[in-house]
Amino acid sequence: MPDSETLACLETLAAVAKLKGDPTPQEFEAFLAALNSFAPLPVGVTPEGLLRDPTPVEYWLAQIQTPAMQQQVYRGAAAIARAKGIDPQEAALLAQLREAFQLDPETARTLARQPLRTRSSELAVNSALAGMAALIGRQGEVRRLIFDYALGAAIVGLVPLRGGGTLELKFLIVLGLILKMIWDIRNVWGKPQGQDVLAVVGNLFGFMAAVIAGFLAWATLVGLGVVVPYVGAFARAAGFATATWVAGQSTNQFYTSQKRPDFTALTRAFPNLMSSDR
Repeated sequence: MPDSETLACLETLAAVAKLKGDPTPQEFEAFLAALNSFAPLPVGVTPEGLLRDPTPVEYWLAQIQTPAMQQQVYRGAAAIARAKGIDPQEAALLAQLREAFQLDPETARTLARQPLRTRSSELAVNSALAGMAALIGRQGEVRRLIFDYALGAAIVGLVPLRGGGTLELKFLIVLGLILKMIWDIRNVWGKPQGQDVLAVVGNLFGFMAAVIAGFLAWATLVGLGVVVPYVGAFARAAGFATATWVAGQSTNQFYTSQKRPDFTALTRAFPNLMSSDR
């Protein structure tokens, strides 16, 4: 494989990954797996450098002439696009690739269904750097997930229901949201196990802190409502949101506090960065 053609393939994959801005953690992992299929990479080429290159994809497509490499690029591009669900912009780019490579619809569908297989012995990128980038991205994903649940809890607090039993019902709904959030955070990190006693105790104290923080947020807005009109109406929303946020942060810390790596969980959380045979 000439390095120039290989570089064109890698740049094309980068164009797919950064089509909507910075790639999400799932898109970044799929991008690394797609790069891995072209190992070894040309000297001096890194994933970060490829993502920073502003050259339009049309420039690189003209340089990819080998049919096998064209199919390899399309397979990787389809995997990156479907990592978070193919939107119209990505569908248009995939159509552009099919036209440039003259792929018939059946061949394109077959390539898009083929999974990208990654083996640790063939990693084409700096595994430490790629792992750190994926870990930072996953932390951001968890933070957004916690914020979404906290926002949902705040909306429950704002629902203008009054009367007997409505407060208890809201508490139950918020408790359900917190339990679902805990389940989702656990799944994001691959269902890790092996937390020690200190982690369990710390998590219990974290949930106690969530209750106290929620109560303090509620009491603060109730107190402000005496001075500032209508502020008190947001007291329940603030209390529910604060408690959910603190509980989410405590849960996230709990599932990332093992004394030693849980390789089974890491394989589930980062399938494109971890070897499947560990």
